[in-house]
Amino acid sequence: MKTVDIILPVYFGNLNELEESIKTQVELYNKILKNYKWNVVISINGKNAEQIIDLSKKLSKKYKNVKYLYTGIPGKGSGVINGWVKSNADIRVYMDIDLAVDLKCLPELIKKIEFGYDISIGSRYHKDSKVKRSFKRKLISIFYHLFLLKLILNTEYNDAQCGFKAINKRVAEKILPLVQDKNWFFESELLYIAQRKGMKIKEISIIWREGRFSSINLLKVIPQFFIKIIKLRFRKL
Repeated sequence: MKTVDIILPVYFGNLNELEESIKTQVELYNKILKNYKWNVVISINGKNAEQIIDLSKKLSKKYKNVKYLYTGIPGKGSGVINGWVKSNADIRVYMDIDLAVDLKCLPELIKKIEFGYDISIGSRYHKDSKVKRSFKRKLISIFYHLFLLKLILNTEYNDAQCGFKAINKRVAEKILPLVQDKNWFFESELLYIAQRKGMKIKEISIIWREGRFSSINLLKVIPQFFIKIIKLRFRKL
C-alpha cells in the first residue's frame, strides 16, 4: 500500500480556518483514500505561532491521521518544502488550507504519480477544468502564466501557481534542495527546475473556486515575481 502525506502549509493567520479544514479533509479522505496509507501534515511556518501550534496538537490527538510540524522560517514555500523534505511518504501532496480545489480531485492527482509522472499539478487552464474566480484575478493570472512564464522561461505547463500538487519521493529528494524561494514563488521555481531537469510533469483538470481566505495581492507580487523570473532564467542549475 502506497503512503501519501498531504502537506497543509499554515501560519498564525490561518488559526480560525484550520479546524474546519482538517475536519473536512479527514472525513472525506476516510472515504476516497482507502487504498492508501495517508496522513495530513499541518506544516506551520513563521513567528507568533503559539496558538496555531496548540490547536495543531489538539487536532493531532483527535485524529490519528493528522500530524504537525513547525519551522520558524516564514513563507508558504517554507511550510511546503519543510513538510515535503521531512516526509518519508511515497507520494507527497500539498494543497492550500482554504481547499479551493474540490478534494474529490485528489485521487486523480495521486494516480498520476503512480502512473509514472514525477510531478502532477492541478491546472485551472485545463480544458476540462471548472473554475470560479473574479475577472480581475483571472486576468492577472493569465498574464503571469501565459505571458511571463511561457515567454521568459518557455514553460511547458499552463498553471504553476495552483495550490494543488503532488511529487514522488525520488524527485522530491533531488529537486527540493535546489528550490530557494520560501514564499509564493516557490511553485514557479520548483516546476521550472523540474522541467529543466527533464522531469515528467502532468496537469490534471480540477474543480476550483476562489478561496474565501485568499490573501495574496497579485498586483503587488507580479512585479516581484518578474524580477525572480529573470534571475531564474539565467541561473545555473
